[in-house]
Amino acid sequence: MSTFLQLLAAFAAALSLAGVAAAQVPLRPDSLPGTATVDVTAGSIADAARPQPVVTVPVAAATAPSVFMPQPAEHLGQASGAGGPWFVVAPYAWIFGMHGQVGARGRVFTVDESVSDAAQAAVEDLKGALQLHVEAGYGDVCVIADLTYMRVEPLDGIARVEQESTIFELIGFYRVCGNGCREAGAVTFDVLAGARHYRFSNSLQLFGVDLSPIDRTNSWTDLIVGARASVQVSENLSVFARADVGGFGIGHASKQSCNVVTGFEYHCSQCCSLYGGYRWLKIDRSAGIGRDSFLLDATLAGPFVAFGLRF
Repeated sequence: MSTFLQLLAAFAAALSLAGVAAAQVPLRPDSLPGTATVDVTAGSIADAARPQPVVTVPVAAATAPSVFMPQPAEHLGQASGAGGPWFVVAPYAWIFGMHGQVGARGRVFTVDESVSDAAQAAVEDLKGALQLHVEAGYGDVCVIADLTYMRVEPLDGIARVEQESTIFELIGFYRVCGNGCREAGAVTFDVLAGARHYRFSNSLQLFGVDLSPIDRTNSWTDLIVGARASVQVSENLSVFARADVGGFGIGHASKQSCNVVTGFEYHCSQCCSLYGGYRWLKIDRSAGIGRDSFLLDATLAGPFVAFGLRF
C-alpha cells in the first residue's frame, strides 16, 4: 500500500514539474502532436537506486501565435469583389485656349487664343468662374456630374468680345474590367454614356462700327458615348485617359463634338488625391440664319489641375 501511495505522489510531482517547464520553455512551432515520456526521478540516492516508473502524457502540437493583421485600407473590399458606395468631390481649374470661329447675327470672328493668352485673360478679364467635378458610385456603377462656367470680357481697343460659357455633363459609367486595386500594373476600363449640355453667350462689338453690342445666346444638348481607362503605375500614382464623341447632328445637337482627357492621379492619402492633365474639346455647332444665326466651330484645349476628396 505504501508503494502505491509513493507512486501516486511521484506521478503528481511529475505533472507539476511538467506544467512549470511548459510555462517557462515554449514548445517549438514545428513540434508534432504525440506523446512525451516523463521520467519520474526520485529525490534521494536511495530512491534513485530503485527502478522508477515511467509516465507517458499526451502533448498537443504547438501552433504559431494567431495575430489578426488588418488589410491595407486601399485594398479593403477588393478581395471580395463586392464594392460599396463611394463619393468624390473635385474642384478644378481648366485654363483653355480657343482656336476656330465664333459668330452671332451674321457676323463671324476668327479666334486664335493660346493657353498663355487664356491664362492672362483669366487674371485680367475673368469676371466669374466655377469648375466642379463630382462622382458617385456603387460597385461597378458610377454617375458623374461636371460643371464648367466661365465669363470673360476682353477689351483690346478695337473690339469687345464678351464670352459666357457653361458646359455641364451628366454621364453614367460602367466598369467592364478591373477592381480599382492600387497595385502597380492594375488596369481598369469603363464604358460611358450620357449627355453634355452647352450654353454659350457671345457679345460682339467693333468700336466705330457697331453702335451697340451684337448679342446672341444659344444652348443645346449632345448625347455622348465613350470610354475611360487607367493604369496603376505605382501604389500612389496612376495615369488615365478618357475619350467621347457626341452630337451627330441629332435634332438641335452639334454636328460633331469630340472630347479627350488625359492625365494622372496622385494619392496624397486615403481620402485625398491630386489630379493634373490636358483636355481637348472640339465643338462644331451652327444654328439659325441672318440675325438669328449662331456659330461655334472651335477647339477648346488646355491643362487642368484638380484636388479630389473621396468619401
